[in-house]
Amino acid sequence: MNKTLWLPLMWLAAPLALADCAYRALAIEPRGGEYAALYGGAGERVQVEFHNFKRDGEVDSFPEPPMVLSQGTASCTVEGGIWLRRAVFLDRREQRLLVQSFSGSSGELLVYDTRTCAELARLELPEASWALEGDSLVLGRQCSSGELSSCAQRQVHTLNAQCLPE
Repeated sequence: MNKTLWLPLMWLAAPLALADCAYRALAIEPRGGEYAALYGGAGERVQVEFHNFKRDGEVDSFPEPPMVLSQGTASCTVEGGIWLRRAVFLDRREQRLLVQSFSGSSGELLVYDTRTCAELARLELPEASWALEGDSLVLGRQCSSGELSSCAQRQVHTLNAQCLPE
């Protein structure tokens, strides 16, 4: 292949191979009074809403489906799950939503498309220790507490160009 043509092609392909996800936590706050029936958070374009029927104490999870994702006048819903309030993350381009869900003693991390609500990835969490570190998702194994630093093993999932764990 001609060297003049090869270099520009490599330059164009390089950004496609590198993830630039920069997931950031969304502050999920009551929409309305102190004991609001609706909680939500937002990026610049995407809004996330959860229903809440708990009327006393701190709200740390949302067991009442659906989770609603909105962009402008378009919205979609995700049924099921008990979502953790402190574990809702939106990627830099606002195309992916990462949430932690649990049921009983098991949990999972789920990634959704913010336009369609399609589930794009699911990782089982036998233990609740995990963290986003740059463009990697780190899961703790054999943990003595809920902190990632207490884990004897770490399983690292690199985030691909679509901001999904590999």
